[in-house]
Amino acid sequence: MRLQQLGQLLQQAAAQRVRLPVWLQGEPAALLHLANQMLAQFAPEHCWWLGSEAPEQCTALKQAKAHQLLGTECDWLVINACSGFNGDQIAAASGALKAGGLWLLLTPPTDGWLAQPNPDHQPLLSYPLTPPAGAQGFTAFWRNTLQQANLLHAQLTADGDIQILQQPIFPPLAVAAECQPPFKTAGQQTAVAAIVKVVTGHRRRPLVLTADRGCGKSAALGLAAAELAKQGKQRILITAPSKLQASVALAHFASQVQQAQQKALQFIAIDQLLAELPVADLVLVDEAAALPAPQLQQLVNHYSRLVFASTEHGYEGTGRGFQLRFQPYLAQQCPDWRQLRLTEPIRYQAQDPLEQLIRHSFLLKLDLPEPAYDSTQAVLLKHYQHHDWLAEPEKLQQVFALLSFAHYQTQVKDLLALIENAALAVYTLEQNGQLLGCMLLSSEGEFSAELAEQIYQGKRRVQGHLLAQSLAFHLAEPGLACLKLARIMRIAIVPGLQQLGLGSQLLQLVSYELSRRGYHYLGSSFGATPSLLGFWQRNAFLPIRLGQQLDKASAEPSVLVCKALKGDEDIVSHLAEHFSQRLYLELSEYPSDLQPALLLQLIKPPLRILSPAELQQLSLFANGQRPYELVSTLLVYWFNQYRLQLDPLATAVFIARCWQRQPWSLLARRFQLAGKAAIIKLMQQSVAKHH
Repeated sequence: MRLQQLGQLLQQAAAQRVRLPVWLQGEPAALLHLANQMLAQFAPEHCWWLGSEAPEQCTALKQAKAHQLLGTECDWLVINACSGFNGDQIAAASGALKAGGLWLLLTPPTDGWLAQPNPDHQPLLSYPLTPPAGAQGFTAFWRNTLQQANLLHAQLTADGDIQILQQPIFPPLAVAAECQPPFKTAGQQTAVAAIVKVVTGHRRRPLVLTADRGCGKSAALGLAAAELAKQGKQRILITAPSKLQASVALAHFASQVQQAQQKALQFIAIDQLLAELPVADLVLVDEAAALPAPQLQQLVNHYSRLVFASTEHGYEGTGRGFQLRFQPYLAQQCPDWRQLRLTEPIRYQAQDPLEQLIRHSFLLKLDLPEPAYDSTQAVLLKHYQHHDWLAEPEKLQQVFALLSFAHYQTQVKDLLALIENAALAVYTLEQNGQLLGCMLLSSEGEFSAELAEQIYQGKRRVQGHLLAQSLAFHLAEPGLACLKLARIMRIAIVPGLQQLGLGSQLLQLVSYELSRRGYHYLGSSFGATPSLLGFWQRNAFLPIRLGQQLDKASAEPSVLVCKALKGDEDIVSHLAEHFSQRLYLELSEYPSDLQPALLLQLIKPPLRILSPAELQQLSLFANGQRPYELVSTLLVYWFNQYRLQLDPLATAVFIARCWQRQPWSLLARRFQLAGKAAIIKLMQQSVAKHH
């Protein structure tokens, strides 16, 4: 192959509106020399470089995160994988390559590539593991995908010749439906009209706009805002996980309106928006799947004209949590909500070879088959480790699809860790070869006494041992970190089979298997909701710690639960009881808006029987004959006794005042009550009813 032939292929790719993936193998020094020749001859305007030894004319991405690449574009993307590669970065950066662009992968010859470890994936591994040889990790998996992909595959021979092993096959140019400028596709034009109708049509009919990456949904938000500004709307707000993720919408808006209308669309951070709740003609939410579901629910509760735009499949997370956790709430609150999906890519055509390669390489878009489950037949527990997936690619796809569908934070790096991290295992629940559910498990602990003591003293932290480190550091039990522990990272049941007891069955089977294999304790950490915590408690897991910060993705506190597997129930019971007591005494140090139902599950307050004289004082309080200040402590004792018998509002108010010690002004805002007098009146009525 000569560089002239490469130029012809790039011209053809541009004409067909696709990207050209090229995989070159050879000795690293020769590959770098050839890459520099290509850069000198073709001089791409924007060339990104992943890996070491980036030439001056290229932008070295180094440790750029996926979200930092949203809304940006490049003409070439060169991946120097000769001494390692970051799969997460490759998946993210590839989406920014424009049609007619070159995606160039440089790797050593196959044998050499598979023999070497990949140091860039060290952060994915649990202590004290080091990257395995490529033949035991993601390199081998990716090599298999590349060999089956539609790309230009060539190798450099010893005499410097370029030997072509496979030629790319370009798809025919798809005929796009006609659309008028400034729209790029007919679907985008339809989306803009639908967004405008949210403002001009009936109230309480939010629009959910979903798309794969690169289909122009963010641009549609900006174009629609511009159309509304031209119609005289002056209070359009846009929010997103960061301003960078709203930049595409803001830029398209700015390009379509006159100077006097530029302020009609304003970005506002989600925290500020929810704190201030400013008046708005329309609220646009870009990359909604990356925002916590409770925050989206708050928007639905307050605003009547909303548009949620979400990436359906992407390197930054699948967006399935948005579908599973938020959309049912939206349907409950706004039955007439609409959904519109953009399917036609803008940067390149739908059958683009590189998009297909990236999707297959990182399992970005998978279907989850619905199994035919028979409750009268037996189910089978199967165990998979990192080295099993090369021989079980179909099972890996099913497992990763289920994890992606079921968990809102599943990302590309989770796939990489699944294949590379020897401390991770997957247990599946199967029937007749069909996947019913799965569990992702991390083996932890077995620390030396010296390391456990260092962690207890706060001198060390190690990767991949969340349960062991929490036991040693937060719970002051370094001895437990020396034992063989396991942590459930994810548990998922196929959506159509949930609420049938399969999750509990999977937990029971795995618990027995781990006990047989010598594990002492099994734990899990997750965003706490009353229903989810109830599931774990019903399966004999006890809460032993609650995080004091809300998770950025779920806006929920993280709870750590644990279960003894080797007859040490007393130790876990002691940890759980101590945790409950501490939480009761230190609740004011935790977020003020924790769900009351969750706190009732976590806290068993000390009970004190009130004397007849104290009960008489509460009777006087209930009749308005004794001030709150003289019975405030008695009310704490009373609530601790009657906490499970009150209505939800009264329970929440008593928890906030008696347990969390929140000021009257905050209580009035939280529960929409008219000040201190109204709050005390509610307390009096509750005492009178249950006294």
